[in-house]
Amino acid sequence: MASLPEPVVVLLGGGVESTALVRRFLAEGRHVSPVHVHCGLIWDDCESVYARRFCDANAGPLLAPLVEIRLPLGGFLNGHWATTGKNVPASGALSAELEIPLRNLTLLGFALHAARRPPNGVHKLALGTTADNNYPDGSRDYFDKCEAVFSLEAGGPVQILTPLIHQTKPEVIRDSDRQTLALSFSCVNPQRDLHCGRCIKCGRRQSAFRAASVDDPTQYSN
Repeated sequence: MASLPEPVVVLLGGGVESTALVRRFLAEGRHVSPVHVHCGLIWDDCESVYARRFCDANAGPLLAPLVEIRLPLGGFLNGHWATTGKNVPASGALSAELEIPLRNLTLLGFALHAARRPPNGVHKLALGTTADNNYPDGSRDYFDKCEAVFSLEAGGPVQILTPLIHQTKPEVIRDSDRQTLALSFSCVNPQRDLHCGRCIKCGRRQSAFRAASVDDPTQYSN
């Protein structure tokens, strides 16, 4: 008898990448536990709304209820634009302006502690980082080292899965269905629960859809 695919915990930020990742695992017949970490950033409330909508639209026996963790980082980030809403990087800004210190380490660490230990004792965490990610915490080498630290923390093996790491954002878009794309969210300055259409993340989103030659189903506030 063929063994069933092992369950996986997915960091669900609501973006094109993480929603595509959940859909991919579900299509493979895997049990998926989505985790959203709310850090008190100016887009997190809206991001939570989109994550819930996506999970509701994909509800089924393979998708566990969304786990939401609140981890306010306002004090740690100390005046960062992501908590104050001042001087939000606009479309076309440098990538460095989007960086948030210890982002992936924090999200993965709390997702690990929110997860139940699977039957085989091996924690599998997944995130939708792609080939476009040029930040220090987005490389496979970084995640390999995180695996070692988290395995010590958990008292057992931890694997960090990055199935999209060799794909670009446009390639992920081309591989996704329209409903998943429409339910995704990637904006750092949402207006009335809509993408602002002007921030650095919206600019990247629009550019990726153009590069993918895929019609953008996003509703922008402007």
